[in-house]
Amino acid sequence: MDLAASRDLEEGGAVLVAVGAGTEARQLILLRVGGVAAAYVNACPHMGIMLDWVAERITAPGRRWLRCTAHGALFRREDGVCVSGPCAGQGLLRVPVTERGGRIMLEEAS
Repeated sequence: MDLAASRDLEEGGAVLVAVGAGTEARQLILLRVGGVAAAYVNACPHMGIMLDWVAERITAPGRRWLRCTAHGALFRREDGVCVSGPCAGQGLLRVPVTERGGRIMLEEAS
């Protein structure tokens, strides 16, 4: 499944994309870490709510961390682990993605 253009995903930024429909609908957070595209399900392990319930504010100042705007939890971009907040030690669910032909895509399940 095609998610976004590679050129739209800059280092330090985050792009939100919707996947699925109906009860299967999910939002993913796409980001680039060390030049490599990565994705997480947009759901805080603390309460299951989207990190950006305050719209478009999931990157903490300096763009080093992802932040849940509900309770301020901070997550490392490289592995999604919560380092501060009510879900410390837990992590965001990583979704495997790949880049091909200038596009970021969900990896096919084997």
